[in-house]
Amino acid sequence: MTNYLIYRTLSRSLYYTLAAALVVSLLVSCPKSKDNNVIAGDKLWKSIAISSDGSKLAAVVEYGHLYTSADGGATWIDRSNADNSAIAGDKSWQSITMSSDGSRLAAVAEYSHLYTSSDGGTTWIDRSNADNSAIAGDKYWQSIAMSSDGSKIAAVTGFEHLYTSSNAGETWIDRSTLNPAIEGNKWWFSVTMSSDGSKIAAVADFDHFYTSSDAGETWTRSRVTDSVITEVVFWQSVAMSSDGSKIAVVPYDGRLYTSSDEGNTWTNHSTFDSVIAGNKNWSSITMSSDGSRLVAVEEYGHLYTSGDGGVTWIDRSIRDSSIRGDKRWKSMAMSSDGLTIFAGLYGDHLYISRNGGVDWTDLSE
Repeated sequence: MTNYLIYRTLSRSLYYTLAAALVVSLLVSCPKSKDNNVIAGDKLWKSIAISSDGSKLAAVVEYGHLYTSADGGATWIDRSNADNSAIAGDKSWQSITMSSDGSRLAAVAEYSHLYTSSDGGTTWIDRSNADNSAIAGDKYWQSIAMSSDGSKIAAVTGFEHLYTSSNAGETWIDRSTLNPAIEGNKWWFSVTMSSDGSKIAAVADFDHFYTSSDAGETWTRSRVTDSVITEVVFWQSVAMSSDGSKIAVVPYDGRLYTSSDEGNTWTNHSTFDSVIAGNKNWSSITMSSDGSRLVAVEEYGHLYTSGDGGVTWIDRSIRDSSIRGDKRWKSMAMSSDGLTIFAGLYGDHLYISRNGGVDWTDLSE
């Protein structure tokens, strides 16, 4: 573990050095916004969210601002303006999520705070204040998830703990101090939950896969193993169907896995489908409400879609000219029916598809 922590420290240091250089480059070369499009040009898109019907979108930029759209991406509002003091200015945003109708949002920034909004992103509350002792102060936030109505929230930090809230972020419980399965500091990387918030799945980098079926009260460590991977993997992203029965998970330099029984048994799809065969540097995965449609992306690679629960896959990066070739995909979000797909590139643009990934529109032009 000591060697691993040294590796993570060095890799993160290099990551921030390169990211800082990219920020400077983008500030110099990024074209001016046009047509009142505040998201025009290249940005370090880190995380995105979408409402159930695909009409409301939210996106955050690492070392940048938080943006929302209420018309499917046609127009955008920069919520990090000076009038919105809680989230004003540049932040190292890491993750954003929203309720089914898009009225409630929650977002986290690295080495910073956790924020919530109950009016579609117009105003925000800093939940990491001194009165909220469980999540008070600056934390290395990595990922956040929300139930359909926005009442239940789960959030994880890097090399620290997992937290849940059952009242839209007003108060929080540190679950890593209450359950032996997830106790102690872990390099949590991604968290997701079912529509009602009762089922939660979370993955920790170079660690295990964990599930809860009682809104975070108790946890089970699941060994997602087969003949080609070990017990601990560089897990990157996890997705869950509305009822929590179907789960998909991807690691960095690894294979794509799905489960249809809440994580009890798993299928390695990188063995059966030649399109996604072998190890890939996966960065994000998402699925439709019923789990039938999936989208997965590689960092410095391609975008793939499946319409049959992961059994077969289509490489969309060799079919549509707007997303063709290797790209640094970072985050994905999907409408409830899986037809609207929202995608973000790190150091590049935002894209959207309205027909399940067949055709794509560049929102940042």
